[in-house]
Amino acid sequence: MINRRHVLRGSGIAAGAAALGLAGAGISPASAAGQPSPPTFLPLPDSVKPLPVNADGYRLERVGRNGYVLIYQYVQSVFVVTRTGVVLVDAPPLTSEVLPAAIASVTNKPVTHFFYTHSHADHVAGVTNYPRATRIAHRDTATLLTLHNDPSRPKPQVVINEDHKVLYIGGEEIHVVYPGANHESGNILVHFPAQGLTAMSDVVMPGWAPYRAWGNADYLPGILAAHDAILGTDFTTYVGGHIYRTGTRAEVKQSREFFLDFWTTTQKTLGNISLPEIQASLAEPLNGWAAQKVWIDRIAQSVMSEMIDRWGTKIAAVDTFTADCAGAAAVSILTDAPVDFP
Repeated sequence: MINRRHVLRGSGIAAGAAALGLAGAGISPASAAGQPSPPTFLPLPDSVKPLPVNADGYRLERVGRNGYVLIYQYVQSVFVVTRTGVVLVDAPPLTSEVLPAAIASVTNKPVTHFFYTHSHADHVAGVTNYPRATRIAHRDTATLLTLHNDPSRPKPQVVINEDHKVLYIGGEEIHVVYPGANHESGNILVHFPAQGLTAMSDVVMPGWAPYRAWGNADYLPGILAAHDAILGTDFTTYVGGHIYRTGTRAEVKQSREFFLDFWTTTQKTLGNISLPEIQASLAEPLNGWAAQKVWIDRIAQSVMSEMIDRWGTKIAAVDTFTADCAGAAAVSILTDAPVDFP
C-alpha cells in the first residue's frame, strides 16, 4: 500500500476553527484595541504536562535494566544498550544534538542498529548521525524511503517482510510487529520484552486526543488494529513518538476507547445530516464540492461537540484537532473502511 501523505501542511488552529465556526475551539473575540485575542483552549490535565528535564533540556527515562527513552520538547526516541552496542528506534532530527549526548551519558558503546518505525522525516531524519548503524525497516517503509530519495533518510540494509519478526541483537530479544497499514504503510511497533518496552510512533499519544486529521493517516481503520497490536505486547512502558511523557497500558486502552467512540459517533452523524438537503439549499446546487464542504463541516461540528462533552475533561486537547479528525473519519467511512467496521 503506497503512502498518501507526505508533508503536513495546514492553517493555524485558530484560523481553522474560526472557518468552521466551531464552538469549543475557544476562539476569543477581538480585544478592545481591535486586535484578536490569543485563542483559548481547554486546560491541559496535569497528567500530560511535561516532567522535569535536565540542564540540557531533555529527559532521559530508564526503562527496565537497559532500556531508555529520550524525551526532548515534543518528540521521543528509544534506545536499548545490548552486549555489543546500542539499538536505536527512531532519531528525530530535532534531537540531533541531544540524542548522541544522551546515549553517551549511559554507555560508550556505538549505535549498531537502527529501526525505522516508518518513513516520516520528523521521526527518522536524524539517522545519518549514526552512519555505521545497520538500518532496519519494514518492506513498505523501504519502498517509501526509496521513493522519497532523501539523503537524510537512507534506505535500510535489512528489510523485514514478515508481519511478526523476532530478532536477536547483542543478546536482546526484539519483536517487530506490523499490523497492516495504519498511520503509514510500513509503520511498525518494536517491542523489547526484557525491558517491558513497546514503541510505535504516531498511533497513540498517551493522554492526548489525536493530531490533526489523525496525522494524515494512510488508513484510519488500521489505527484500531495498531492499538490491538500494541496491547498484544507485554509492556509496562509505551512510547508514542510525540508529546511529553511515556504511556501506560491503561492509557493505550483509553486511546482505543476514544477511537471507537469517535468512529461510531462519526458514523451516526453521517446518517443524521442529509447531503441532498444541503445540496438543494445551495445557490448553485451543482457545486458538488461546496455541498461536500458544508456537509463535512456540519458533521465535524457535531462530532466535535459530542467528543468535547464526553472526553474534554479526560484527555488533553479534544478541542483542537477533533474537527479535522472527524472530516478524515467521515471520508474514510465512505471510501476505504471495511464493511461493518469496527
